Parts: sequence; structure tokens; C-alpha cells
Amino acid sequence: MPYIWCPNDSNQRRGCVKMRGLESLGASFPFMVGPMVGLSHVAFRELIRSFTPANLDIKLFSEMLSTLRLPSERLDLSEELQITKRDRGSMIPQILGNEEWYIERSLRKLDHLEPWGIDINMGCPVKRTLRHNWGVRLMGDEDYAARVVETTRRHYQGPLSVKMRCGLKKEDPAYIDSFTAKLEAAGADWITIHARLQAEKHRGDANWSALTSVKKARKIPVVGNGDIQTSSDAIDMIEKYGLDGAMIGRAATARPWILWQIAHDLGLELEAPEGFSSPVPPRSREDEGMAYLMAVERFIALVDKHFENETKKVRKIRFFVTHSHRWLTFGHSFYSRCMKAKSIEALADTVRRYRETVSSFPMSERINLL
Repeated sequence: MPYIWCPNDSNQRRGCVKMRGLESLGASFPFMVGPMVGLSHVAFRELIRSFTPANLDIKLFSEMLSTLRLPSERLDLSEELQITKRDRGSMIPQILGNEEWYIERSLRKLDHLEPWGIDINMGCPVKRTLRHNWGVRLMGDEDYAARVVETTRRHYQGPLSVKMRCGLKKEDPAYIDSFTAKLEAAGADWITIHARLQAEKHRGDANWSALTSVKKARKIPVVGNGDIQTSSDAIDMIEKYGLDGAMIGRAATARPWILWQIAHDLGLELEAPEGFSSPVPPRSREDEGMAYLMAVERFIALVDKHFENETKKVRKIRFFVTHSHRWLTFGHSFYSRCMKAKSIEALADTVRRYRETVSSFPMSERINLL
């Protein structure tokens, strides 16, 4: 049965927010951080968990995983397949593929990781993905896309989702309705829709209102994605647009505590995450900025712990900073210093100096995403 979360404090802005759909699949908290290339690896998942109350059951994704490579990869050597104990039973690997032989063997390999669910990528607009007829190119042929879902369902019985776009080169509500109907009939348990067209990639404002009609037409849960930068944005996906959940992307690199903020705004009884004495998350621009420096410091330590090659470690940290620093009012200087650092030690020293010397490092609530 659907249930309702209401804030404990009646003076809060939020009223009761109805949660529906995803709980029937075993996801008790319908807010998540989505799969992101180069970011959604084991260190990033651990960073998100370190800023999330332990009594909050969250689902986190892997990076995109090629079904052409997975069957021959060793779990103990692949950086993309590294997991921790907390990943088992809660992680959702995202796969790219369209051929049954590779999909079946990839799922068999992923089964050793004890995933909570599997996600099929039908939204990636990157050229190297498109040349295999993967990613958003699957959206060009609804019957072909449905067959990919049918194939995956044939070899996997757990929660199965599809992450897609809300269109290709132009908005076509009738086509998206037909497309999602076929995914539903083929065996998808839920759908996440990035509210931008393929042609827009990550540019421009996400059109959240375009998702409402899809939700009304489908029996399975529909989750919204795209330009969710704050707790209010995420809750609006359910409260104002009628969706079943919200998926946060790049903003979670700047606010790895965003799931904590959402849960707090919903009035849930929360434990304080590790390293925090209070169950109340960072809120002010200044508090968020200082929490960001703590997050980068933690991320550096986690990357150093989980990965071997020094050059790759530095590259992963720089990539994280490249995305996350944009929310900081004075982030360019921090970014420049991190880009000049040549080692883990130098990166850690850069962050430590900022934490010790900067009295104010405010974070913007929203930025223009490109």
C-alpha cells in the first residue's frame, strides 16, 4: 500500500508527501543519486553513504558498464566493478548493450556482486556509445528497445529499470507514450526519464512538466531526472509533478549530503552520519561550503584507498572537482589549485590548506548547468 511521510514540524514549508510505486519493489526511499560516467565508482558511492544517515536505506548506481567487456572482465581487477560490503544488496549496475549473448553473460557476471537491481541505459548521447546502437540510440526504435528489455528480463528476475531521455531531437509526447508503454509491456519494473532531449545533452533547463503525462499513462513507477540541484527540487518531483521518485545527478558531487537534506525535509527520524554530531544536515551557504571541503578531503582518502595507480587516482579526483566546484562562489581558485596538484599528497594538502585558512567558502543554491 502507498504510504505517506509528513514532516514532524507542522511549521515546515512542506506538507505531506505521498510515496508510491517504488516501495513495492523494495525501495523504501525513492530518492537516489544516478549513474554518472567517471564518477559513480566505489569511492563516490562511499562518499555519498558517509553523508547519509545510516538508518536511511538508499540505492546507488555503478558507472555505465559495457556488456561487450563485462563477460571477460575479472571482478577483482576491474575498477568499475569494485564494491564494498555496503554495495551488496543496494547497488544498481547500469548496463549498455543490445545483444543477448553479451547481456546474458554480463548479468551472470554481475550476479556475483549481489545487485539490488539492474538498469539499462537508453539515455547516453556520447558518440562512442551510439556507434554500438546503445544508449539514447535505442530510443530511435521502440520495438528494438523493447526487445532489449525483454532479453534482459529473460535473464534477470530482480528489479529492472530503464534510464532514458524525454525525446530525441524534438518533443513528441505521443512517441514517448508509445515508447514507455512498450518498455512497460516488455518487463521494465520502473523507468527514469532525464527531462532533456537527446539533442540538448546536458544543456538548457530540464522540462520536468513533460514527465507528468508519462507518469499518468504508466502503471509502473516513473522517476524524474535532470537539473535537480536541491532538496526542494527533488521533493517537487513527487509533490508537484506527481512522479514516483527523483534521481539526482551532478549536484550530488557538490552536495553529497543531498539525500540527508531530503530526508530531513520530509521529517524522518534520522541518525547523524559519520563525523557529524547532529542529525540536521548543512543548510547555510557557508556551512555547505565548509562541508564541501570536508567531502573533497574524504573523497581523496577514499580514492586513495580503493584504487592503485597514482595517475588514475589524481585523474579521478580532478574529474570530481571539475564537476563539483562550480557550485562554489569562489570555486575557480580552488579548482585551479587542484588541477595543478600532481599527486594525492598535493591534492590532500591543497584541501587541508583551504579548510585551515578559508573563513568563508559559500556554496550557491543553484547554477546554470551546461
